[in-house]
Amino acid sequence: MTYYPDLTRYSYDESDQEMLNVGWLAPEHGYRTGVVDERVVDALKILSAAYDNQMRGVHHCEFCGIDRPVVLGGPAGDTEVWLGSAEIRVQGADGTRYAAPNLVIHYMTAHHYCPPEEFCRAAARTAGIETAGELTLAD
Repeated sequence: MTYYPDLTRYSYDESDQEMLNVGWLAPEHGYRTGVVDERVVDALKILSAAYDNQMRGVHHCEFCGIDRPVVLGGPAGDTEVWLGSAEIRVQGADGTRYAAPNLVIHYMTAHHYCPPEEFCRAAARTAGIETAGELTLAD
């Protein structure tokens, strides 16, 4: 997968919307680690079933080699979602849009990736999950 630093302008694929990158990780680049509120993970699982920008190929995790992690996603949490070939797109309250590979869920749960707070808030907002207080805690 292509690496993009968090909060840089999205350029992975053509889009008619301006967006910022989040979670485009690679082993040769460090990333912020920490604890992310479970509501954010739940929000991303809900949103993962939408399969934004679905690609034909599949990307495996370059950190642990797992081929295709699976999560239960969608609004009811009962849709099997294969990670590694689509994006999750969210919008913040201020209108800022973010694009993350759906593998971001695996990065957060298996590799302690801690996305930017504004992305976490946007994910919860887009999924309709109420939040109060801090949603991330960096190491």
